Amino acid sequence: MTAATNSSAGGFLPPTLPSPPSSSITSLSQTLPHPRAHPLKSGSAKESSFINYVDQGILNVTRRYAKKFSAGLDNTPGDGDDEAGRGYENFGEVARDLEALVDVVWVSGTPSLQIPYLLTLSLMLSTYFSSFGFAPRPTFHLLHKVDIAFASLLQGRDVETGETLPGFEGGGRRVSQTEKVRIKGVVERTRVGVVEVAGKGEESADGTTQDGMTEDSNVEDISVSVTEEEGDVEMDGGDGHGGWEMEVARVYERTIVELGDSLGVDGVGSVR
Repeated sequence: MTAATNSSAGGFLPPTLPSPPSSSITSLSQTLPHPRAHPLKSGSAKESSFINYVDQGILNVTRRYAKKFSAGLDNTPGDGDDEAGRGYENFGEVARDLEALVDVVWVSGTPSLQIPYLLTLSLMLSTYFSSFGFAPRPTFHLLHKVDIAFASLLQGRDVETGETLPGFEGGGRRVSQTEKVRIKGVVERTRVGVVEVAGKGEESADGTTQDGMTEDSNVEDISVSVTEEEGDVEMDGGDGHGGWEMEVARVYERTIVELGDSLGVDGVGSVR
């Protein structure tokens, strides 16, 4: 995106894709940024700038993912960005870029854009994580964040704060049945994929998982201790209770509840 395009956003969009702090990848906190007070006006310059910005970000992620498998592609740094020109080396990098886009989409406060873009990003997430070794922290962090976004849109209010979302005031906007079916499809695909990837517990060549943690490849033996400053998470999977398998079971749990019986979704957390 050019500087001119950025300036046309009227200050709404940052000049580059925002990078979350490093602590966000080591924590399982899923707080979404606060959205705009009102949706972007359809056909406005800000809406066009937003669409161009997100589309370019999605294209950049797609290109970097493709370069992971294409040795023939130029794998040199891009102009002004040491990472833009090379393929992804671990899922933590993928999750960082996808999360930045999720945050921007959420800040737009525009349901007509949020729903299709979140569907696209969540589908990319469910497709890409299986190509890397099991990286529980960035995987579950981002999945839970998208879960909150979908659940909030389905309810029309922020499920964490109870605030009515922009565009849903007065009961005007509702997630359509078609959109619900697509969301359900992503939920089903992702939940199955996470179980498969977690079960494999693949490691990198140096014996560490792709999120940089030195762990046994068996998910049931994972033992994690995170300090209070990093998110107050303590898990021990050695006895089969707790650990990352609990996070596997929680994937899209809020979205499942909000979808409800109308689409054949069991509210207790499993997709029929």
